[in-house]
Amino acid sequence: MRHSIKALIAQSVDEVIRHHYPTRFYSLCHVYAILGSNLISIIGRENFRPVAGLAAIDCGQGSIMRMADNSAFARPEGGAYHCWIESVDGPAAERQLVDLTFRHNHIYAEQNGHPWHRAAPPDFLWALKRDAVFECALAELPANFPDGQMWLAETEEGAAWLQRQLAEHQNALVVLTAEALSRCSAELLKSECTFNEI
Repeated sequence: MRHSIKALIAQSVDEVIRHHYPTRFYSLCHVYAILGSNLISIIGRENFRPVAGLAAIDCGQGSIMRMADNSAFARPEGGAYHCWIESVDGPAAERQLVDLTFRHNHIYAEQNGHPWHRAAPPDFLWALKRDAVFECALAELPANFPDGQMWLAETEEGAAWLQRQLAEHQNALVVLTAEALSRCSAELLKSECTFNEI
């Protein structure tokens, strides 16, 4: 059976994080972003990076979940923000955007008081940034977004927080990345994937 490398990467990262954090996997977007960007960069042979900032997700029936508390990056208890992955090279709109936590949007929403009124989301979002991000000011968000789109904004506070996470948890992140790479490599050896699918 032919498998998508993108799907294998998303599956490998999800399996590792669920294994180590079975009760709070859906709220660890920064771990998904870090492991995912590492894995994509290794397997795809091009540079991807984790990104932290603000987000808004359409929960359906006019309900938008905002993860837009930029001050949360300075609080030990955290708060409502989001992390994702972007490719590094090329014009911003033409870069690839990857969100490996897309599959958990409905779980995260419901755990935070936002009933989910849409179909269950796909396992991951992987698209050109211009196709995946709804462009507008945070204060001008519409009542709903087109399918496959969300609102995202990287912030300086998010970038600084993410760098601290990388420095403070370097050893654990290396171990988790190695586990995800091992899982993904084992599946690649059994499948007919090619590297140019990324």
